[in-house]
Amino acid sequence: MEHFQKLYEDINVAPLLEQIAQHPELWDAHTRRKTAPQTAHGEMSDIWVRYNNVAPHEESGDYSTFNDRHVPIWYNSWDILTELKPIVFNIMAAVRGEMIGAVLITRIPPGGKIKAHKDDSWHVDYYEKFYVSLENSPGAVFGCEHEGVEQKIEPKPGDLYLFDNRKLHWVENNSDSNKTTLIICIRTDMIERRPQ
Repeated sequence: MEHFQKLYEDINVAPLLEQIAQHPELWDAHTRRKTAPQTAHGEMSDIWVRYNNVAPHEESGDYSTFNDRHVPIWYNSWDILTELKPIVFNIMAAVRGEMIGAVLITRIPPGGKIKAHKDDSWHVDYYEKFYVSLENSPGAVFGCEHEGVEQKIEPKPGDLYLFDNRKLHWVENNSDSNKTTLIICIRTDMIERRPQ
C-alpha cells in the first residue's frame, strides 16, 4: 500500500493483552496527550511505557518544552508488562534498531476516534513509527490521506505496520469493542525515508 507498509503478521499479542487487563491502573496514569490544548487524542486512553520524563513538567505546569529533543525514559509500566519486552526487542532486532524512542499503548473505545492530524516534532523526523495491532474489530480503521491518495486499513491483532506520522492520519473506531494499539518508535537506518 502507498501509506501503510505491513511488515509482519501473527505476532502473539494475547499474553500482553492479558497482562494489560490485569493492570487497569496503568491507563491514563499520565493524561497530557489527551488533555493538551488542540489535541487530536482527546477520545483515547493510553499507557506510557517509554516517553520523555513528564515529572518536571507536571510539577511546574509548564509543558512548553516537553516535545523538545530528549532521551526518553522507561516508565514503571515497562517492569509491570513483562510480556511487552519480547515484542519490543524482537521488532528492534528485525529492523536493526539503534535506539528506542517513545513506546505507547493506546485504546480507543467503541465510537471513539483520533482526529485527523500530522505530527511535526523532531521525534517523527528522527524515529520510525511501528504499530502492532493488539485489539481490532471490523469497523475500526486507521486512515491516511497524502498527496491526494486516501487509504484505510483494518489491521488484525498481531499485525505490524510501519507508518509515517508526518502524513495526515486519523483513527475511527466504529466497532463494538476497543481498538488497542502498541506504538514503538525506533531509530533505524534500515528504512529509507522519503522527504515530505
